[in-house]
Amino acid sequence: MQPLSPAHAEEVLTQLTHHFAQWRQSRSTPRSRIPAGLWARAVALTATFSVSRVAKQLGLTPHALKRHREALQETSAPRALRPTPQFVEVAPTWRMPTMEVEIQRPDGTRLRITYSDSSPTLVPVLQIFLESH
Repeated sequence: MQPLSPAHAEEVLTQLTHHFAQWRQSRSTPRSRIPAGLWARAVALTATFSVSRVAKQLGLTPHALKRHREALQETSAPRALRPTPQFVEVAPTWRMPTMEVEIQRPDGTRLRITYSDSSPTLVPVLQIFLESH
């Protein structure tokens, strides 16, 4: 959402106020949903004005306007696809393992670490594994 110049944004807000008034007068029932196009234009104005200012001018609740803004941001910003981790086998070292740790995330993904170090630094590895879910 690109912010508009203040003068242009004022003009757009005034026009949108009239569109909302026309829609309210012509709707079939008082509980009719606001059309997506009107929501999108209201959300676009929040790039220039505060949510409370736009909501007050258009007769909306700030909470509803924030909810629609978040929904539009989620649909307009494509989610980065996370690569699926592949199985990686690390060749065993010459020392005999002294400890083995296996962790399973709620989604069923497992991590097994076998090591011979007396005090390994496992916390960062485990945090990354558990948070990457």
